[in-house]
Amino acid sequence: MLLIASAALAGLLAQGAGLPAGWLVGPMLVAIVAALLWPEHPTMPRWGRLASLAVVGGVLAATFRPSALPLIAANWLPVCLVVFGTLLLSLSAGMLLAWITRLDRRTAALGSLPGAASGMLAMSGPLGADPRLVAVMQYTRVVVVVFSAALVSRLGLVPGTVPHEISTQSLQASSGGSALVQDPWLVYTLTALIAGLGAWAGTRLRLPAGALLGPLIVGVGLEELGVVSLAWPPGVPQAAFLVLGLWVGLLFDRSSIKAAGRLLPVVLASAAGLVVACAGLGWSLAALTDIDGLTAYLATTPGGIDSVSIMALGSGADAPLVLAVQMLRLFAVVLAGALLGRWWS
Repeated sequence: MLLIASAALAGLLAQGAGLPAGWLVGPMLVAIVAALLWPEHPTMPRWGRLASLAVVGGVLAATFRPSALPLIAANWLPVCLVVFGTLLLSLSAGMLLAWITRLDRRTAALGSLPGAASGMLAMSGPLGADPRLVAVMQYTRVVVVVFSAALVSRLGLVPGTVPHEISTQSLQASSGGSALVQDPWLVYTLTALIAGLGAWAGTRLRLPAGALLGPLIVGVGLEELGVVSLAWPPGVPQAAFLVLGLWVGLLFDRSSIKAAGRLLPVVLASAAGLVVACAGLGWSLAALTDIDGLTAYLATTPGGIDSVSIMALGSGADAPLVLAVQMLRLFAVVLAGALLGRWWS
């Protein structure tokens, strides 16, 4: 109760300060502090995280624009080069980290692959890597990505963009258009059912980030057919962001930090360097295509797809385009992890 109340207060303060994705960043910071100071801290139930990802998938489906896909198709070569460039930069950072710290290559590689943190963590044990160090590396990078993206978005540090104030309207309003269902409460109910069904199907089919991608795919399909324009009641998206922020923050604890030991400063430096290198790829993507600077920056950040999507929703970037590029990289990361696992076997 104390943790949730503190997280809600932090979310309100972050939103009041105009921080993009404040309902994710504020609770995440509170959870990190609580996890490090409170040895017996609670953990986020799996169903809570899945429900929150389903809500975020519904929010993204409501903001989806079909024009995002032709834009990627028209610039497929730069986008593919950026996706695989991010993958190579991440693996290079992992190998450099292994060389500097004498960490085993399996742990370093799985800890450095971007955008599939839970998948890399699940593969670490069977492949002989240290799950604790993989978790520290993965979620340290996620935290660095979220805070750096929030600062870049808020301060307008990307060339060609200006600072954006967070907008709560896009978090619950649909993308518009004619739909068969118009009654608000019926729309809310159908949105919840679609999100739940999509999350169930996505996890059953074992899609990467299935609880997020399932509602997104089902919701976009129904929106394009004109059946319903998805919308959430006010406050529901913010509650989902709060839960996801708590989930990321509570992954840290004293035992994992102690296991990292002297590696933590090097891991932080590696994560920061990777973020800067990927920002260079984002700048190249913006220079070679018609994609704006902020969207290109968020599309190439080496963070979790759920956190970056929330950041895009709250920063004024093109969220569907960010999601599309992140999804391409997510599948590339999962494929790379599977190939590395087969090679190590």
